[in-house]
Amino acid sequence: MILTSCGGSLSDEQRKQMREASEQQAIVKVTEAEIMEAAFAKGRSVMSRLNENNPDTTKVSVEEIVKIHWLAPGKAHGLEIEQQLIEAYLNSLLAGTPLQDNVQKIGEDSLLYTNPIVLTRADSSIEIKGTWNIWMSKKELILAMGKK
Repeated sequence: MILTSCGGSLSDEQRKQMREASEQQAIVKVTEAEIMEAAFAKGRSVMSRLNENNPDTTKVSVEEIVKIHWLAPGKAHGLEIEQQLIEAYLNSLLAGTPLQDNVQKIGEDSLLYTNPIVLTRADSSIEIKGTWNIWMSKKELILAMGKK
């Protein structure tokens, strides 16, 4: 029996690539609270980009690996959960409750970050112009958490 050996030596770059690939395959354990925290952070990061002048929502959506949807009150083009959330914001406004951004767990694999956009009029009354709805994959959030 004859055994032959190939060089067996890896360059520093190859070792680095193997180490990085190994790290990407590592099992990462995260809690639901950490996932929700990451969803708030991601949603707020996307919102900062949407607050720029004339943002290209398609470009932001692709770069951030999310789906972005705007919904104005009274419009029927939103998903049922988006309609329910904008109604909840309107009810909170009527009750005098401060409006805040929100994250909802949708099924087993998605999260929905919602941020109401309000307009304060000269008479100090407040109007909800609409909500930004940012859909994100739980898997993508966890993968991003593992890269940190």
